[in-house]
Amino acid sequence: MKKSLLSLGLTAILTVVGASSALAVPGDSTSLTVTQAAPDYTRNIAGANKAGKITLQSQGLATAELWQACPGRGDKLLNLNTSPSKVEDSSVVYMQEGCFYYAKVTSYSSSSATVYLRNFN
Repeated sequence: MKKSLLSLGLTAILTVVGASSALAVPGDSTSLTVTQAAPDYTRNIAGANKAGKITLQSQGLATAELWQACPGRGDKLLNLNTSPSKVEDSSVVYMQEGCFYYAKVTSYSSSSATVYLRNFN
C-alpha cells in the first residue's frame, strides 16, 4: 500500500512538472538593459521548434551575442551591433526544441544597450 501511494504521488508530481514545462516553452521572451562597462547575460529561454528573434537597441556602440545551449554543447550563433548611426539590429533564428538560448549584451559607449530575445517571431 505504501509503495503504491508513493508511486502514485511521484507520478502526480512528474505529470504536473512535465505539463508546466511543456506549457512554458511557446511564447517565452526576455530582455536586458546594460550600461557601459557592465556586460551581462539574459536568462535562458527554451527553443520551441520555430523561428525566434533577437533585437539589439542602443544609441551608441553596443554588441549582442546570441548563444545556443544544447545537450553536450554550446555555440555562439550570431553577433548584432549598433552604432550612433545604426540604433537597432535584429535577426530571426530557428530555435530548436531541447535547446536553450541566451544573449550577452555589452555597451561600449555612454548609452545603455537593450537586447530583446523571444522564441517566436
